[in-house]
Amino acid sequence: MNPLEHWKSIIAGAAGGGLVLALVIGGLSSGSENTEVVQPETDESEQVETESPETEIEQEPEQVITAPPVCSLEDIENDDRMLQLQVAVLNPETDELVYDIGAGVPARTASVMKLLTAAAALETLGPNYRVETRVYADSEDPTKLYFVGAGDVTLSRTAPGAQSVYRDAPKLSSLAFQVNQYVSTMEAPEEEPNPETQPAPTPTPEPEPFVQEITEIVLDSSLWGGVEGSGQWEKNWNPAGIEDGWMSQVSALQVDGDRNQPGQLTSPRSEAPVERAGQWFKEAIGDNAANATLSYGVAPADAVEVGSVLSEPIKEWIRIMLLDSDNTVAEALARLIAYDVGFDGSDFDSIEAAYKRALRPTGLNVDELVIEDGSGLSAYSAVSPSFIAQLMELVVEGRQNYENILNALPVAGESGSLRNRFDDGELSNAAGSILAKTGWIRTGYSLAGSMTAADGTELVFAVYNLGDVSIPNREVLDEFVYGIYDCGADLGN
Repeated sequence: MNPLEHWKSIIAGAAGGGLVLALVIGGLSSGSENTEVVQPETDESEQVETESPETEIEQEPEQVITAPPVCSLEDIENDDRMLQLQVAVLNPETDELVYDIGAGVPARTASVMKLLTAAAALETLGPNYRVETRVYADSEDPTKLYFVGAGDVTLSRTAPGAQSVYRDAPKLSSLAFQVNQYVSTMEAPEEEPNPETQPAPTPTPEPEPFVQEITEIVLDSSLWGGVEGSGQWEKNWNPAGIEDGWMSQVSALQVDGDRNQPGQLTSPRSEAPVERAGQWFKEAIGDNAANATLSYGVAPADAVEVGSVLSEPIKEWIRIMLLDSDNTVAEALARLIAYDVGFDGSDFDSIEAAYKRALRPTGLNVDELVIEDGSGLSAYSAVSPSFIAQLMELVVEGRQNYENILNALPVAGESGSLRNRFDDGELSNAAGSILAKTGWIRTGYSLAGSMTAADGTELVFAVYNLGDVSIPNREVLDEFVYGIYDCGADLGN
């Protein structure tokens, strides 16, 4: 071979080998970059793909917790029987307003107002306060008595051992017994000699012997006005309440809430509660007052006490007021509250200021309150559903003495003014689980209280259905409250 060709062959082989080696080295180098750069991208991508489902799994419970509730009562809201609907539903555990339709707008409450009356009484008077009714004798004329009312509308003319609508109420017969004991020890007043009197020239007839009996009974209802014997009637109340028997005139002296039938919650009343109290007291005394006249006046400061009786504790008044919606007791409590906090309780004008002062320690915003009476019969009182629900929140959370409210509330399908509601069909599922104060006036139904919902959630609520109402409007109100019960924790607008 030509030496030149031999070297060309060697050089070409070497060049080819170098190219291959370079390509191999280059290829190995390129594969190493791919391992360091591309592969991490692949790993990162895979990590994202593997972590993404795990992240979604971890986030799903958070979505369940934070997602808006899904159980709405819109269908019942739009029912034709629903007039002006206002609702506040609170979860006491979270302090969350879970349902709100005009919750913050003050409106007429009907007898739901009695929840405020009960709370104000417990804040001021306390659960064990008792009212004392007294009888006095005139210091100069022992045959003249003063029957002084202190606001105990539960004082009863029922016979010993018998019950009126007011369980274990004090009796007129107890007062009469004390009066008759006094009469038996009564002595004629001493006549002071008059030195200027000249001896009579001729003997005078002997004076009539002193008769041990009552000659006059003065009826003193001045604590709440009405000295002349008439009670008071709030200007916005339905006057049919007296004849229909669900309200008496307001007076500090009355017997059995001025009912014709002491044992019947709803019983016709009169236009003269003070006078009737005097007549029944005279009858209870019996023969020792057979010839006594009745008059009106105010007991003098030097009158001598001859008898007294104490009412049952205020917590018993609250029980009958809330359970059976007794309006007469509510108005009596309203006046006692006003006096206790330093206002003149002789009329309706001081009640609003008294309630605001009494309830301010609760921390609730009392400035919004418009209060015409203690019973809720006035359509011009105004309290928002939100305020009522917040008050019920205090009740279920155990504010001091407020157990007397919770224990007195009617129970759905079982007791009081809810005895015949939530007792039929689907609504009966909630029987025993809803405790609430009912309310009704001609222009609205209301219901407010607490419940253990179907799923065990504790809720407090206030619901108004306002307008010119009739029974169908009450029925849809109950259906709405049942809807709250049925939704439970999932409730939301």
